[in-house]
Amino acid sequence: MLDLLPPVYLVALGLGVAAVFVVLFYSFTSNSKYESQRRRQQLAERMAKQVAAKNESSIDD
Repeated sequence: MLDLLPPVYLVALGLGVAAVFVVLFYSFTSNSKYESQRRRQQLAERMAKQVAAKNESSIDD
């Protein structure tokens, strides 16, 4: 079956499949980086609110 296709087409097909895998891999890794960055930002905001509330309650005492 493969001998019916010229080698140029096989190379092009291989490069196309490799490109699809590269795009999918990059998409998932960049998405997970964004999600972890967003989680860290939310955690930092939460901790800042807790510190502010603690400082406010210690001033009131």
